[in-house]
Amino acid sequence: FVGNTPWAHLDIAGPAFLTKGSDISEKGGTGYGVRTVLNLL
Repeated sequence: FVGNTPWAHLDIAGPAFLTKGSDISEKGGTGYGVRTVLNLL
């Protein structure tokens, strides 16, 4: 699949989008996990 190239699959699709808003989050894309991945890189 990727040969000797290191890789990782992050399954973050579930919390990545909200179909309805709440008191603490708006409807739409959440950006969940983006800051964590950027900090790891």
